[in-house]
Amino acid sequence: MIGSGHIMRCLALADVLRNNGAQCHFICRALPGHFGEKIEGKGHRLTLLTSGDDEPAAAKAPTHAHWLGSSWRVDAEQTAAALRDARPEWLVVDHYALDAVWERELRPHVVRIMAIDDLADRNHDADLLLDQNLGREERDYGDLVPQGCLLLIGPRYALLRPEFASLRDYSLTRRRNPSLRHIMISFGGVDAVNATGRVLTALQLTELPVECYLTVVMGAQSSSLDTVCEQATSSRWPCEVRVDVTAMAQLMAESDLAIGAAGSTSWERCCLGLPTLLIVAADNQLSTAHNLELAGGARLIGALDDIARNLPAKFASWTNPVSLAQMATAAANLCDGGGCARVLDRMALRGVSVAMESPLYRIRPISESDLEEVLRWRNHPDVSKHMFTQHTITPAEHKAWFDRNSQDRNRHMLVFEVDGRASGFVQFKTSGPKNTADWGFYIAPGAPPGTGRKLGQTALAYAFDTLRVRKLYGRALSSNGRSIAFHRALGFTEEGLPRDMHDDSYLHEAVVCFGLLAAKWYKAH
Repeated sequence: MIGSGHIMRCLALADVLRNNGAQCHFICRALPGHFGEKIEGKGHRLTLLTSGDDEPAAAKAPTHAHWLGSSWRVDAEQTAAALRDARPEWLVVDHYALDAVWERELRPHVVRIMAIDDLADRNHDADLLLDQNLGREERDYGDLVPQGCLLLIGPRYALLRPEFASLRDYSLTRRRNPSLRHIMISFGGVDAVNATGRVLTALQLTELPVECYLTVVMGAQSSSLDTVCEQATSSRWPCEVRVDVTAMAQLMAESDLAIGAAGSTSWERCCLGLPTLLIVAADNQLSTAHNLELAGGARLIGALDDIARNLPAKFASWTNPVSLAQMATAAANLCDGGGCARVLDRMALRGVSVAMESPLYRIRPISESDLEEVLRWRNHPDVSKHMFTQHTITPAEHKAWFDRNSQDRNRHMLVFEVDGRASGFVQFKTSGPKNTADWGFYIAPGAPPGTGRKLGQTALAYAFDTLRVRKLYGRALSSNGRSIAFHRALGFTEEGLPRDMHDDSYLHEAVVCFGLLAAKWYKAH
């Protein structure tokens, strides 16, 4: 893979695979910005390939062969060595410099190959091919893949981290009455062409609302970081530069407008309905940029040299409330954030054992359509007897609870699904600068044995991977032996008995308190 966007989408898929029982191994070349620490920090295995040779590219090599940092043959040999004795079920390839020649060389070492592509400019020897770009059609790959290759085409398969889907409702709700106060500027982790600097220069000549402020997102490895920081200090508008942002979904959800490139981040912005002014920072982004504008999900400023002229001249007509609302709606209709689950389903059809031999587990945000079923679970005697509030909850109370907490950005209300069937409820309440959270949960009465264990594993992965919680707290009534044993089995440590006493009209008893550090969870997973 090459580029931070490629790494992030592969990480999104790898996290979903891991949450369903797979082990994932990343193979990257040790080039600047390889994101190795991030990959290992998510609990995945990593092999960094050493510098390659200087062998000239073959006559029919892919257009971007020079991006590989090695000849394809040396790269294939090094990759095969990294896979020795493993024979993984899937080899996922995400690199514009690799094609069918490389893939055929790796065939003996893997069971199946999945290619991630955006260009449709070279042959692939793949069992499954994903192109998440708007405007792409299956016929674009008609002569480029073998017969029987499963094609996953379009933004509905975009590989997004689950936090984007979890914040989608919140983000779309705040855009119903749009205003322009917060502008996010982001061109990826490297931004080798310093598009960020050009945008900041152009914005100095642009009339923004008086209360407007800017947030610039950059990677620590960007060569233009120092220059951009200097520009930020002299900006006409309040401007913050944030480096190596981890909570990108939250930042996007809280932004009113984005200015950025037409790369893979486009689908993150679409999922959250974030209106965008697009800049084509590389030739391979041109088609996506035009298609996004045609679909109404963004406005195209142009190429790098167009920024100085087009941004100040057209800004006001592009960013009035009507235009912002139209862009938000059109963008949100293009991508819903469920791509990873769809891709995992299709991988199952091609034989990935983790999804074929066991059900597909996932966490998703609760919706109004879930309320009746969740209330039925909550009021069931097997559930309510272990709750801190034990009276029968009325539908009106339940709806008021949902409406109130849906507006709280620190409250995350989620449904646990098994093969698409709602099977449990989970909620997290995050708080404090130390990024801790409390959690609560219950299983659908009558769920098969083992559902609780899978809910716990999936929910903890969501807390630590998506919400980036550093420590998770749990509580159980001292009479609830199953919950106490459940927390212990998940790795929680008891942190006091009692921390407090619970008292309502039904009972008065001690509460057992638990804590689990992210570092401990990652070490075990």
